[in-house]
Amino acid sequence: MSAFNRFCNATKRTVKKISDKTEEIFDSAANSVKIKNLEMKIDEQYENLGRLIYRDLHTEEDLEEEKLRIIAAIDALFDRITELKTAPKSTEEEPTVSDAEADTDEPVAQDETAEEDTAEAATEEKPADAE
Repeated sequence: MSAFNRFCNATKRTVKKISDKTEEIFDSAANSVKIKNLEMKIDEQYENLGRLIYRDLHTEEDLEEEKLRIIAAIDALFDRITELKTAPKSTEEEPTVSDAEADTDEPVAQDETAEEDTAEAATEEKPADAE
């Protein structure tokens, strides 16, 4: 094998490693943004719950069902945050690619999982604010 081929193979491996690390960093940043977004939704739900409790104290309305629904939504948001924080990180080592394998142009398959944002579904119904 010529020196040029060895150089090309080494460059391919290095670019692959850089690409993998960049993807890890991007995924980590995306998770941080998702968590921050969910925390903001929790704050909104706490505000809604506070308004509802205030209404409950100052009126004769029975608002227990609405309070329980908001509390369930808050719990669902906390569960989603816990899932994101404890999600397994892709820290497993990639197998070393030999020079012969590096010469192939076959794409590397990666697992992609679609995440459902169940917390958003739980917070879609908000109580109407009465003044």
